[in-house]
Amino acid sequence: MKPWLNLSLVITLALFAVHEMDAMTHAEWRLLPILSGMEDGAAREAFVLLHIPLFIGVFWIAFFASWKRLGARILSGLTILHAIVHFLLSGHELYTFAAPVETLTVYGAAVSAAAYLGLSFMETSE
Repeated sequence: MKPWLNLSLVITLALFAVHEMDAMTHAEWRLLPILSGMEDGAAREAFVLLHIPLFIGVFWIAFFASWKRLGARILSGLTILHAIVHFLLSGHELYTFAAPVETLTVYGAAVSAAAYLGLSFMETSE
């Protein structure tokens, strides 16, 4: 089961990373607290730069932390929460994400994260 567990985590991280690239084309910073109140150019730069520590943390937790199983479960839960937030914001006037890219990246990451959680808890119970 471990190859499927690892694959589901890698798919989750890849889809999330691609979503964040897509977020740049949709000015996602305009939907975020703090950044939405900033001048657009400064907010865009802050949005990009904030992803450096975000992805350092995500990759460290997923691949190097001594508690990486717990960390990957937390990341998976946050990925599912992220998809819920996207769903709730989908009616907002500044929300411009659309299928098929949003469906594949945001909701695909959530499905893969749910698979990771299911597989990781099944493996623990064996």
